[in-house]
Amino acid sequence: MQNSEASLPPVEASFEASWPPPPAVPTDEPNAYLGQTFRFQFRGNAREYFGIWIVNILLTIVTFSLYAPWAKVRRLRYFYGNTVFYRRKFDFTGVPTRILIGRIIALGVYFGASALAQVSWQASLIGFLIIFLLVPWLVRSTIRFRARNSKFGNSRFYFTGTTKEAYILALKGILIYIFTLGIFFPVLFWYFKKYTLDNLQLGQLRFELHADWPDYMRAMYVPVFLFIGIVFVLGLFVAFTLQVGSSSPTQFGIIVAVIYMIAAFMIWPLMMARIFITTWNKATLGRSPFQTDCGQMHYAWIVMTNWILKILSLGLLSAWAAVRLYQYQIVSLTLTLKNDPDRMYNLAQDDPNAIAEELSDIFDIDISL
Repeated sequence: MQNSEASLPPVEASFEASWPPPPAVPTDEPNAYLGQTFRFQFRGNAREYFGIWIVNILLTIVTFSLYAPWAKVRRLRYFYGNTVFYRRKFDFTGVPTRILIGRIIALGVYFGASALAQVSWQASLIGFLIIFLLVPWLVRSTIRFRARNSKFGNSRFYFTGTTKEAYILALKGILIYIFTLGIFFPVLFWYFKKYTLDNLQLGQLRFELHADWPDYMRAMYVPVFLFIGIVFVLGLFVAFTLQVGSSSPTQFGIIVAVIYMIAAFMIWPLMMARIFITTWNKATLGRSPFQTDCGQMHYAWIVMTNWILKILSLGLLSAWAAVRLYQYQIVSLTLTLKNDPDRMYNLAQDDPNAIAEELSDIFDIDISL
């Protein structure tokens, strides 16, 4: 084990060393830091996480995936526990058995719908309707479960989105995709991000996404247009080369294939980068704005090379790849405090109906999205 851990490549940059640590926070004068910008930190490393990851993999295999919920909780607790802002850590308090229940429900829905699809097209339609009717509820329950079991310091996150809103969102998404022939599919990402962030609360402060749907159209279509441009240039290059005859067909074909594959392989990572940047550059917590200074090409490069390295290493570099991307995301984020920081972690919760809260808690599950 020691040799395997020692052979892991170092995470791409020592971000914690490149930025100075945040100043000490005086407990008696929190307002002294209003207007200042603080950077998020990640204090984990690939070597530590590799030990957790390999144990999770082995136990999941030995138990025929029954250990997967416990593995997920261990993973989240490691990443959350090593994420720091304003000298306070995040934490995940989820119970693995609740995740197991969620998985069983999700698998039951999937296999039930699959069985109906084998009977007739009418039964297949019924199976589709069952999935449509249950998936929005499952997704909303998963988001709420994750929020209720995530903490910053002594304060929990809360998700206030309703099941009705989830169904309306699903219906809008289907109609938009059908009537625009999929052209406006980035709007679906925008709807989901709005639903998730605008209904998320930390302490007494609420998150809000100020981006509009054209922002996500640009975020996702610029890589597509870039790819089309590259293909067009390759076409001109092909025509010119064939006319001049300056290289052999084999060499020419290899060059074109390599450039095309790299361009095609970069589309989705570049989309992921631009969605991340668009979201966090236009998100606020209360009146405090988030900012990210990550580069879209650097982000896309990390995602693409992570895929390649995981394939070449037969999955052994998955732990390193996960830490590499998460660290880059986290340390690129800053938050300019324009609210009293104490409001993020001091919250007196009203509980007018304990029975309703218990019933609600029963249906908060996780399908491991």
